Amino acid sequence: MKNPKRKISAASKYLLLLTVFSILTNTALGILLTRQSNGAIRSLMRSRMLDITETAASMIDGDVLRDITPEDAGTVPYESIMGVLTSFQNNIELSYIYCVRDAGGGNFVFGLDPSAGPDEFGTPILYTDTLYQASHGVSAVNDVSYEDERGIFYSAYSPVFDASGDVAGIVAVDFSREWFDAQTNAMTRTMIIMCTISLLISLAFALLLIRSWRVRIHRVNEQLNHLSDEFEALMTEIRNMAGIDMSDAAQRRDTAQYDIDELDSLTHRIDNMQSDLIVQIEKVHEQAYYDKTTGVLNKECYLSTKNVIDDMAKEGYTEFSILIFALNELTGINRIMGHEYGDMALRDIADILSEVYGRDRVFRIGGEEFTVIEETISVSDIQNGFSRVDFKLAAENAKEKPYQLKLSLSMGYAIYDAETDHAYLDVFRRADQMKTINRQKIAATTDPAGNGSVPPEPVAAGMPADELQQSTEHV
Repeated sequence: MKNPKRKISAASKYLLLLTVFSILTNTALGILLTRQSNGAIRSLMRSRMLDITETAASMIDGDVLRDITPEDAGTVPYESIMGVLTSFQNNIELSYIYCVRDAGGGNFVFGLDPSAGPDEFGTPILYTDTLYQASHGVSAVNDVSYEDERGIFYSAYSPVFDASGDVAGIVAVDFSREWFDAQTNAMTRTMIIMCTISLLISLAFALLLIRSWRVRIHRVNEQLNHLSDEFEALMTEIRNMAGIDMSDAAQRRDTAQYDIDELDSLTHRIDNMQSDLIVQIEKVHEQAYYDKTTGVLNKECYLSTKNVIDDMAKEGYTEFSILIFALNELTGINRIMGHEYGDMALRDIADILSEVYGRDRVFRIGGEEFTVIEETISVSDIQNGFSRVDFKLAAENAKEKPYQLKLSLSMGYAIYDAETDHAYLDVFRRADQMKTINRQKIAATTDPAGNGSVPPEPVAAGMPADELQQSTEHV
């Protein structure tokens, strides 16, 4: 007598469907997250390339670059530009950095190049649309790699402007395709490994679920918690890459126990993990370089720029001045009206400084302090800039503001002197000393009615010690 065929129980069918669902979901989620993370990392790397070229371009004098020739080798202007390029070449992970000239008619030639001799000057360079875009005043990065006699590269280009605002030349930075792809592939490999591990573990637990109902339920819950932990670990890594404060980051973790038929709850948990990861990837670039309160460059970017300038100063290839601005009323606004209103005042000041100096030159380095690093070493230029700040500040104070106070700035500056200044900090201390003296003068002239103050003329940075002491005693 034949044994009757055993029917597959409804529970087993359901478990089989769940197994198939889990495999498909993990595979689809892995593909989606791999593509999204790859795109986000590529976008971040291209942004970093632009930041490097724009920083280098901002440190080169366009009026000098426009007229420089190989015959100028050994002169101060020539060596100053070569010093900027060499500093970036030696301190940043890149293949080449060099200057490009627009020869007209869509033709471009090599300019100064620290990795090549003077013979390279004037040699034709491969045309790209992004290079043409930079020649018209807009920084750009190649979307695809290109090949020349040096190798295969992704390149970024930033224009260098002269005093009249015309493009005097272009700073180009080449990154090898091997290096660029390695950065993006690292995240791709991590995602593939994570998804593969998740898939393998899901299959292993599916086999155990078929053998025992109670054991299956217990193991599925363990797997879900383990999967959540793995994704949280990955999100933590991304937050650390972006410099995001972990105390403010939303932590998503659903610790509820799921029955075998609660597919909607399972899908919801996976969607939450996916959404959280995508949000953190998008924050990578936003948090890397900019202060979230004011929108200007943050302290991390400031310290990086300071280190580059310090390296150049040690080699004697730089000229710069430091401008410091401090909002005098911030402590009072925070104490009386709250930090929300203090943040409003900070944003107003940041907007004023950005209008005068450009948002990508203004750094927020402390609670109420901002710094601008200028290439100019002209006292008249600096004072003209201060006058523009005062004018715009007066216009802003004429508007009705929620914090109900007239704002004032304590300003100081100092110009780098190669003979007396050994490091960036020496210049910064003199600028900060002037700012402190001017803050004391402003405090002494504050309107007793609380309507603000009229800033006095800035004290000259680097004045003799006896004059500086007399000025302090006078205040």
